[in-house]
Amino acid sequence: MKKIISVIGTILVLVNMVNAQTIETAKQQIYYERYESAKQQLKALIASGNSSPEAWYWLSEIYLEQEQPDSAAKALTAGLEKFKSQNLSVKKSPLLAVGQGHLLLSKGDTTAAKKQFEQVLDETKYKNADALWAVAKANIDSKLGDSVWAIELLQRAVKRDKKNAVIYTTLGDAYRKLIDGSNAIINYHKALEIDPNYAAAVFKEGRIYKSQKNAEIYLDKFNKAISLDSAYAPALYELYYHYYFTDVNKAEEYLKAYIRRSDPIPEHAYMLADMQYVSKKWQLAIDEAQHILNLEGAASHPRLYKLIAYSQAALGDSSAALTNMNTYFEKQQDTGVVAKDFAMKAKLLQALNPDKTVAIDWYKKALQKESNTTDSLEYIMSLADLQNELGNREREAFWRERIYNIKQPLTNLDIYKWGMALYSSENFSKADSVFAIYEEKYPDQIHGYLWRARSNALIDTTMKEGLAVPHYTKLVELISKDTATNKPLLVRAYEYLAAFEANTTKDFAASLDYYDKILELEPENIDAKKNAELLQRWIEDGKSGN
Repeated sequence: MKKIISVIGTILVLVNMVNAQTIETAKQQIYYERYESAKQQLKALIASGNSSPEAWYWLSEIYLEQEQPDSAAKALTAGLEKFKSQNLSVKKSPLLAVGQGHLLLSKGDTTAAKKQFEQVLDETKYKNADALWAVAKANIDSKLGDSVWAIELLQRAVKRDKKNAVIYTTLGDAYRKLIDGSNAIINYHKALEIDPNYAAAVFKEGRIYKSQKNAEIYLDKFNKAISLDSAYAPALYELYYHYYFTDVNKAEEYLKAYIRRSDPIPEHAYMLADMQYVSKKWQLAIDEAQHILNLEGAASHPRLYKLIAYSQAALGDSSAALTNMNTYFEKQQDTGVVAKDFAMKAKLLQALNPDKTVAIDWYKKALQKESNTTDSLEYIMSLADLQNELGNREREAFWRERIYNIKQPLTNLDIYKWGMALYSSENFSKADSVFAIYEEKYPDQIHGYLWRARSNALIDTTMKEGLAVPHYTKLVELISKDTATNKPLLVRAYEYLAAFEANTTKDFAASLDYYDKILELEPENIDAKKNAELLQRWIEDGKSGN
């Protein structure tokens, strides 16, 4: 009889050892953020009938991490029912009860959650390090959790388990949630003193520097994390994401490493397709995206059509690109559409649709969605150009003014186009003001003087006030240095000034002088000859106004 009991005892010990090993393996997978692998291991353990309450707790934690509260609730309920018959006390096995509190907290019931947590902690007399840690973790993970209380609990847990790197790292997480980077880093360092190879602590320290946009330090931390543990996928992902915007070759390298170290999920195929696109491997991007569409069918994410369209546009196939952009907009919910998507469709319509007003409508949608000034400027410039193409110079002037107000640095062409749009839409007073800006910024160029002169000539059509005279005078001063190049403009300026002197001031001698200058440039100018002869007779006949 004693022999039989001994054998049974040995079997129970072995079962408990297997159970513990499986739980630890699942926890390790959670550490690496391989949630599906951990989930499958825990489900297999539960299905074997040899699971501990901890298996159900960790399964519910995975579901909460994946934002599946209903599945978490089912796991907790099933676990509690299983162990209820065994009269398992909260004092001996508190994690399932903590899991219930975490579920309540995730649903926003902070009062009930706090009550549940306090009952667990009272039962364990605040002496169970695992319970203290689990309650703190729940409060850190949940948006509505109490991080200050979490710190208090973790400080108690540290006293119960002084050599646990996980507790110190979680304490660092609590401080990080409170935006107390200094204390967070102190506790991550304490975790590393206990376990120098604990990659999570280094990685989380890097996340603090990332929030501060200190790339030099956070890249060093992420690289150190994978040097400590090459399987630590979260650090690989962060490195991939960083280089995605700066170095596509490095990004691709880290992406492939991340995928190797992660659970296989459909999102990986999407990431690879995106990687081909940012690497400007347009056809490969199209092929990858089409492959996913063929596999997933209607379940595919609409953004694949966008990726194909962008790639086709880059390859110069605007017609096919427009077809796929149309499909994208049909399938994608409005909340998922970004400004660049509207702009892409606008560009394709601008190239393909004779009715430019359609492209204008899409550029306006892009502009309404865009918050980035640089991209907004691109859309506004396109709108201005389209209105110019349509001959609507008044609307063009409206967009040119917006360009002037936001573009840095401005060019002379920006001011010139704005002024010309105003001039062409017969807003001569405002055109004069804009070309005054041009004149001030570019005093050695002719356009400010010329178009101020022409604008004022059309404001003062009778020449009564002589508004254009000072501008034509300044223009003459500038361009008379090179009469060969500027002869047509000089002739026009002299004609205006001659007419002003003859008709307004009645200074026939001054007027004759301008006509003589015209004849120096164009000896065969018939009008100038006639006017000069007439003025000469008037002067001789004493008809001068002076």
